[in-house]
Amino acid sequence: MIVALCSTGFDDQAELDSRFGRCSHFLFFDTDQRTFKTVSNSAKDASGGAGAQAVQILVNFGTGVLIAPDVGPQAMDALQAMNISVFRQGSITLPDKAIKAWENHRLEEQQKASVAGMHRA
Repeated sequence: MIVALCSTGFDDQAELDSRFGRCSHFLFFDTDQRTFKTVSNSAKDASGGAGAQAVQILVNFGTGVLIAPDVGPQAMDALQAMNISVFRQGSITLPDKAIKAWENHRLEEQQKASVAGMHRA
């Protein structure tokens, strides 16, 4: 399974980002291979709908789980439509600690948006 995380940097030692759609990078953790891959978030500079665009990046990498800070309504709708489960990272700031917490069932699963969206009527 592929687990995505929002990162401030380009490697698995960088701190987790406090944003989803406008995070700097995405870390993709392969639970079978126990490896990380990092990609830049091309949606971060979008004029609108960054969260929904970021979801497409996750889909392209075969993500099944997202560990993230707050997620807005459009992004949550898109994540749910793509069957990507969302877990809140809470106060965790490092990728390996977030993965460990998720594997040990210590992260809260989100069923709805945790912040108001910017472009929703």
